Amino acid sequence: MLSIRETHPSQAEPILSKHGFNIHNTRIHKLQNHISNSSGDNLILHTRVFCTLCTRKSFKNKRGLIRHERYTHSTYNIPHANLISLPKEAINEFKITIVYLIQWQLSNHSSSIGSQCITISCLESQFVGVFRNYIAWYAPTQQTYECVFTGEYAYETLRSIFGDSNWGIRYYTGSQQTVVILFTPTQTDQEIDDNMKDSGCNTFSQNQNAAKFEMKVKWERRGIKDTINHECTGGFLILRFTMDTAFFNHFNSIISCK
Repeated sequence: MLSIRETHPSQAEPILSKHGFNIHNTRIHKLQNHISNSSGDNLILHTRVFCTLCTRKSFKNKRGLIRHERYTHSTYNIPHANLISLPKEAINEFKITIVYLIQWQLSNHSSSIGSQCITISCLESQFVGVFRNYIAWYAPTQQTYECVFTGEYAYETLRSIFGDSNWGIRYYTGSQQTVVILFTPTQTDQEIDDNMKDSGCNTFSQNQNAAKFEMKVKWERRGIKDTINHECTGGFLILRFTMDTAFFNHFNSIISCK
């Protein structure tokens, strides 16, 4: 069989056959396709995925990198440097929108009591503009942020963030109110029973009263792809919290932190 001598531009030595030339081309193109920065944060080389927060730490796949970030960099909370800063007026307007959506969720109907979830379209710069000082974790690979507000002063913290003293409480006729629960004072079994009798509130059982209430705030980037690999992405803000209803003054000790 006659050999074909072809010289590749990047090779000093000639390739002795057409078959060898095709193998060489395939390897070069595969390497070039694997050298990318599709997420803007991680470099993929020979199917190895590199962590941008460690020195020369690499993994076989993206799943391994995500697991590594979760356990090794669980306190990393610095947004990426190229994030665009929005005007203060735009951030304040977005805060008003968040409060409106929370208030809309605070229904006085008994079927609406318990765990709640609000999901809205949100720019990454909007999220960081509102919650920058309270970000608990940022995952560069997944492009997600997380914040958690809980404890005695959580309501006051969110009051300061949103600039609205009644962000998490909505009043209804007949002295009824619906409230976002972020903290429950330590009480004896008898005090719990007495309070529930006085308030007419029987939504939460004794075990639920002892549970840890909190507001989890998360930002994530979601994407969809069709059969021709056309991909679209968008950012979303997710709020998860618990709410309850009672009569006026029942929640004073919960939302007052003075």
